[in-house]
Amino acid sequence: MIHPVVALSGPPGAGKTTIGRWLAGVMGAARINYDDYEQMTRRTPGEVADWLGRGAPIDEISAPGLSEAVDKARQRQAVVYETPLGKAWTPTCEMISLSIWIETPLDLALSRKLQIMAVAWEEKGGPVAPCTQWFRGHLSAYENIIRPSLLVQMERVRGLADIVVHNDRDQQSTRDQVKAAVGRAIS
Repeated sequence: MIHPVVALSGPPGAGKTTIGRWLAGVMGAARINYDDYEQMTRRTPGEVADWLGRGAPIDEISAPGLSEAVDKARQRQAVVYETPLGKAWTPTCEMISLSIWIETPLDLALSRKLQIMAVAWEEKGGPVAPCTQWFRGHLSAYENIIRPSLLVQMERVRGLADIVVHNDRDQQSTRDQVKAAVGRAIS
C-alpha cells in the first residue's frame, strides 16, 4: 500500500521543521527532511550565481537518496516531507499527495532563520568572532544569492502548491490551517 505524502514548502525560516514535527506527530507519520540530503548549500557562491544565471533549473538540484527515502517511507506509513522544492522537483513530485506552501514574508523568514542560527551557535558555546563572521557572510550572500534563489522558489514552487497557508501570525493559527488542509485532502 502506498500512503499519502504531505509536502511542506516555503523559504528558510518559514516553519517547515516546526510544523513538520508537529504534523508528523498528529498524523503518526514518518518525517523526511530535504535538508538531510541536499547538496546545494555545498556549492560555491559562483556556482550558485551561474545556476541562477542559467535560469535556475530546479532539476539540477542534487539530493542523493532523497527520492528513494520518500518512496520507501510511503510504502510503510504516511509521510510528512519538508522540502523547499515542493512539486517543482521532478524526482519526488509524483509521490506528493498534498503540497502545502507556507507563506511567510521574506523579512520574517530571515529573522526567524537568524534567530535559529544564533541559538544553535550559543548551544555549541562557539566563540563570538567566528559567529560574527558567519552572520556577515550569510547576510552578504543573502542579497546576491539567497534572496534571488528564494524569489525563484516562490515563483516556481508556490505556484504548484495545492494549498497556501499563512505563517505570519501565531503558531496555532498556522497549525489550524495545516490541519484543516490535511483533513480535507487526506480523509
